[in-house]
Amino acid sequence: MGLLLSGRPARAWNPGGYPALSEIMLDSLNSAIRWLATCVLLVGLLQSSPASAFVEVRQHKMQCSAAFPCPWELQDRVNFWIDIYSRWDSQDAVLHDSVVPSRVYKVIEGRACGRKGNTAFIKDQKKRIAAELHTLAKKVDRKSPVNSAYQKHLLKLFPERSGADIRRAAGDIRCQSGNRDGFASALRRFGTYGPMVRRVLKNSGLHSDIQYLPFVESSYSPKAYSRVGAAGLWQIMPATGRTLGLELDATVDERLDPEAASWAAARYLKDARKTLTVAAQAKNNRVSHSELSPFVITSYNYGVNGMRRAIKKIGPDYMQVINQYRSRKFQVAVKNFYAGFLAARHVARNQKRFFGDIKPGRPLQYQTLILDRQVSIARVQSIFGLSEAELKVLNPALTRFVWHGWRFIPDGYKLRLPRRQDSWSNHVARLRMMPFETRQGGSVEYTVRTGDTACGIAAAFRADCRELIAINGLNRKAVIRVGQKLQVPAKGRSRSRVAQRGRYEIQPGDSACIVADHFGVDCDDLLAANGLHRGSVLQVGASLVIPGTIPTAPGGSYTVGQGDSACSIASRHGISCDALLAANGLAKSDLIFPGQTLTVPGVAAPGTSTDRASAQEPAQTLAYTVVGGDSACRIAARFQVPCRRLIADNALGKEALIRPGQSLTIMGVPASLARSYSSSAKVAKVAVASVEAKSSADAAWSKIAESVGDSSGSGLSGVSPLDRPIDLSVQTSAVDGRTLYRINVEPEETLGHYSDWLHLGGVTKIRELNGYDATQVLASGDALLLPVADRMQRDTFERRREEYHRVLVEEFKENFEVTGANEYKIQSGDSLWVLAREFELPIWVITRYNPELRSSPPRAGKSITIPRIRSRQG
Repeated sequence: MGLLLSGRPARAWNPGGYPALSEIMLDSLNSAIRWLATCVLLVGLLQSSPASAFVEVRQHKMQCSAAFPCPWELQDRVNFWIDIYSRWDSQDAVLHDSVVPSRVYKVIEGRACGRKGNTAFIKDQKKRIAAELHTLAKKVDRKSPVNSAYQKHLLKLFPERSGADIRRAAGDIRCQSGNRDGFASALRRFGTYGPMVRRVLKNSGLHSDIQYLPFVESSYSPKAYSRVGAAGLWQIMPATGRTLGLELDATVDERLDPEAASWAAARYLKDARKTLTVAAQAKNNRVSHSELSPFVITSYNYGVNGMRRAIKKIGPDYMQVINQYRSRKFQVAVKNFYAGFLAARHVARNQKRFFGDIKPGRPLQYQTLILDRQVSIARVQSIFGLSEAELKVLNPALTRFVWHGWRFIPDGYKLRLPRRQDSWSNHVARLRMMPFETRQGGSVEYTVRTGDTACGIAAAFRADCRELIAINGLNRKAVIRVGQKLQVPAKGRSRSRVAQRGRYEIQPGDSACIVADHFGVDCDDLLAANGLHRGSVLQVGASLVIPGTIPTAPGGSYTVGQGDSACSIASRHGISCDALLAANGLAKSDLIFPGQTLTVPGVAAPGTSTDRASAQEPAQTLAYTVVGGDSACRIAARFQVPCRRLIADNALGKEALIRPGQSLTIMGVPASLARSYSSSAKVAKVAVASVEAKSSADAAWSKIAESVGDSSGSGLSGVSPLDRPIDLSVQTSAVDGRTLYRINVEPEETLGHYSDWLHLGGVTKIRELNGYDATQVLASGDALLLPVADRMQRDTFERRREEYHRVLVEEFKENFEVTGANEYKIQSGDSLWVLAREFELPIWVITRYNPELRSSPPRAGKSITIPRIRSRQG
């Protein structure tokens, strides 16, 4: 085939000068074969290595300025990001060197990084490239010839021809999706929001080139929401938002308001430049404004304190910092942030060259109405004749709590309406003439909407999730469907409390079945134990016997440590918080202190049985036939055995699914209880005299609980950890004649939040009470005293705190879904911040799946659960 491709065979002599027929036929045949061989070769190349595999990053002529310089050492990085933004689409995978981004090994069309179904393929491609690099490194070391086309391409990427560098690169292969289509869409949005951003920058005294930063942050989308919880056009984190003066509560998230967020970003950038100027001048007092610009831009991703530390260690030379600074947090995204900014600026300035004519979006035009009262979104739509979609475009800061009708738009909110000639004057007058809206007391009926969850709805209405599940007859996973009508119990109901062991004091609004569900017992069993029937009326303050509630085994105790809370201790021991509080005569609001000894119900002292049956009463093993309406835990409660043990003994799996007619083995049933059921057709005695608690059953349950993600005993084991309520109450205690109020700090909380929720007007009182200076940084799990004046102030604080965290959950769920979970063993040096960066998750998501991390730091060697998430936007 090589001969045919290189030329025709020598012709035979022909005295007439005309080609013989045989020669014509031979020429035709040779031409056909040459054409066919060429096609085969091309197809082979396409199959073995995509046509784009030998791509090199293009060289682009930059247009730099004194305000934002382009160091020549950064040129190759900038070229790479220009190609990402303008050359390859979001469906293309660019496999490149993470240390030297412009070193592109292969571009694979239609196989975007991180997309469902592509992971294994991309991983295989990385292995193949790594193998090629290792082979190439050996050849370079041995000075052997490099013959294959692909290895010649790879060798060109290493001009210094160092085998060691090539081997290092084999371990640093990274996948980056293109973004040409995304950047084109961003340019359209730039037309809508760019004028507003430029106005804010000008009024803030900042350079207009900063208008290109949102291309890198959010592709100019005010709806953007990152895996770690940053939101909006400027990708602001919740805690940072409060520091920059943005509102984030149940009704409003100003991070999603492009104008409010732009003012916040401008404030950050101005403050960052001041802070970094001081740090830089301490190292070199001749550093220029221009030299600091790369640090200021990079700090928007890495944080101003991180850049200050880098300057302090290396000095105010940006390229030296990029090449020499070492920190676990100073990785690929940080090192490429300024280069990405320069690339975005170049592409946006030259959009016609890269994209042709793109029709920009129309700038927003609106009028603002400052509300003088709270008002429902339904009333606004009715009076102004506007659809939800029209209002959402202009008011993106309003949360789903408002759009779903769970909360009113607050008074003082600047409501944006489409611009009109008459300024909506008649409509505004009509609004102000209408009576004030108030919430009705008692239970309400709610129609489920897309994205709702049972516990999310309960939290929105300030109701107990377990009660909502019980009165609506939901299953253990609390599954609901769009359009379903739910009864939401009245808000503010007191939490259930045990008056004494085995008894419960009835609270306002209780029903027998709600109480039964709370304690995990069958409603009919509770009624029978108290001589009641379905129509019986419960009297507030009366006492109910709870069947299956057994006194605490003697000797179980726990000594409170630093950072502990009552509920974190309960979670650690696999019991409910209510049970631990009741066993110690505590209320949810009571304060506990390091060194204090608590009784842990159900925890046996050394040498005692962990079975619930007493030592004097032999346990029995029964066979039970499941009937309609049964659940595993209700059956376990009925026979006074641990639910976890019943699940493990019958290998029911993490879902604990049972079906009518199924036979279950129930071990460890007290003899007297077994006798009372002996006449039932559903129960048969198994010939085993007694049963001891088995460690294998406990181990099996631990695995089940771990996979389900619930060890709290909350009664919501089938519900996602994101939806389970967490204890955010203020703890109190009387010390030296005065009442102390204490909380444990949660992720994304700041002193500013606490000041807002307590209406203090500043953080000074909190700092003084805790002995903090201005440099003190809060960490998740820290114990903090609060300057609370009265019960009303405390209640307001708790309500606003719970709503804040509920909004974080709801916004996250709107943008991401949990697809599973992996086990991870904590390494030395891991902190919550490091884990969040490593797995690209908000810290609060990690602590929801691992409640013990709410009160204590990660400990090396311990295994934790890391959820896998996927964007709902595809």
